This record gives sequence, structure tokens and C-alpha cells, in this order.
Amino acid sequence: VQADSLNLDPAASLKAYAQFLKGMEEKINAEAEFAAREDCRLIVGDIPPLAFDIAERAAVPSLAVANFSWDWIYEPYVERQPEYRYLVSAIREGYRKAGILLRLPLAGEMEVFPKIRDIPLIARRARVAAGEVRKRLGLEGERPLVILSFGGFSLGEEYYRNLIKNRDCLWLASERVGFDLPGLRNVGREELARLGLGYPDLIGAAAVVITKPGYGIISECIANRTKMLYTSRGEFREYPVLVAGMEKYLPCGFISQEKLLSGEISEELFRLLDGPDEFAPLPVNGAETVAEVILGYL
Repeated sequence: VQADSLNLDPAASLKAYAQFLKGMEEKINAEAEFAAREDCRLIVGDIPPLAFDIAERAAVPSLAVANFSWDWIYEPYVERQPEYRYLVSAIREGYRKAGILLRLPLAGEMEVFPKIRDIPLIARRARVAAGEVRKRLGLEGERPLVILSFGGFSLGEEYYRNLIKNRDCLWLASERVGFDLPGLRNVGREELARLGLGYPDLIGAAAVVITKPGYGIISECIANRTKMLYTSRGEFREYPVLVAGMEKYLPCGFISQEKLLSGEISEELFRLLDGPDEFAPLPVNGAETVAEVILGYL
């Protein structure tokens, strides 16, 4: 459960999952009946344990695709709230039923899965050249494009007003800002579709993405060779694993939440922009690998 644009709420997350587990048998039976009725031949999960409970009940093969598991994420939370330890046990029970885990790079502890195969990174790549992306978005000039990516959450009007005082960059917000400001291009999914663009096209056209670390945005920055300025994201066990991967595979820099939210980011941003463009090699054909595995079941 997200507390805000940058932080998680562990207590609310545990409470929400406990509520979700109520009536689980009915959910499993209903989904298993659906799988049988539709002649389902494979169930792929990323990475809800319920998927593998359903697969076992329906007698259908299953595979998991992920770089972390929810029992690993929740472990530190239940140490503080031991009344929820049964949630971790229930999650592990589901994961043990998975036929195989296709484990992505930047992975946490996942030994609960009985069979594991490591695969390359899954990442969406730009299909439209950077110059054409800028043209379709109406971005003129040669200033570097900086994308603000915070999972659809706005960081507040004061933040954006402070940010756009820096005229040395073009600023693009992919989240729902909720207001118009000169110097800030706000683009949503509907407009992207209308322009024939996808989010990876924005990443490919950007010099830097400012964000909180998550597998999706990191993988796309690696695949599209885009630098990243990142901040902390609260109590999330995946965070240090992702940061270690970022520091190995793409040029990146850290900015505190306090400085980020003040909008005073020029020092960190231009240190990154002016730094070397060194991207360590990492295969990004994980999607093709997963597709081949899936086809083997069909």
C-alpha cells in the first residue's frame, strides 16, 4: 500500500493482505473452475501466490516470473507485527506449488521456489527515435529532456514550480500533475496513445529519469541507455538490491527525498548529466526467453 508518491505503509499492507486472504478457498475454487472451463494449459504468475494455488487445484502447469517474492518483502514487516506471521506462511505455501521460477536479474532471496532458472532482464525498448519523440511532443531546442516518474502520483504544485525555475532542461512529467505550468510538459497515457508513443519511447528520448527505484523503470533505463537520478522509497526490502544493480549497470545518482521535494536538484542532476555515459553490458532479451518457455507448454 502506497502512503504517498515516495513511501510505503507496511502496516496497511499487512492489513490489506490479511483482508484479501479471507474467503481464499472460494477464490481458488472459482478460478480453478474457470481455468478448467477455458481449457487453460498454463498459468503464469508475476508473482501472486494465489496463481499457484489455482494451478494446483486445476491440475494445470504453472511458472513464476519475478525478481522478488512477497514472503521476502513482508518478513521485516511481520517482525514488528507478529500477529501477521501467518501471511508469510500462506505466501510460501503458494509459492512452493509453482512448477518453476524464471528468476530475473536484480533478484532478492527466492529459495522458497522448488525449481529456479535464471533468465535475462525483461525490459521494454523504445520503438521511436529520440528526435521523433521530441517532435511529436512539441519539444523544441537541444536542452536535455528530464522525465519525472513517480508511479502516477503528483508531488505537489510547489515542487513543480521550484523545479521549472531551472531553464537548462526540458521537464516532462508522466504522472497526473493536475495543473498546467509553463516549462513543464505533462503527458498522460491517452495523449501518448494519440501521438503513437509508448512510455519506453519517452525513456529512450530522455537524458535522465528522476524516480524512485523499481524493477520496471530500472530495466527500461538499462535497455534504453538512460541515466537515472533516484531517491529512497521508504521501507521496502527490494530497494538495496535494486540500488546495487543500478550502480553496476547504469550511470545513476542519489538525491535525498528532502532535496528532491524542495525542487532544488540542480547540483545532483548536472553532476549526473555531465558524468560519463558508461553502461555495463546486460542482456535484455528476457521476454523472448519467457515466450520460448511458455510456447514449450502449448
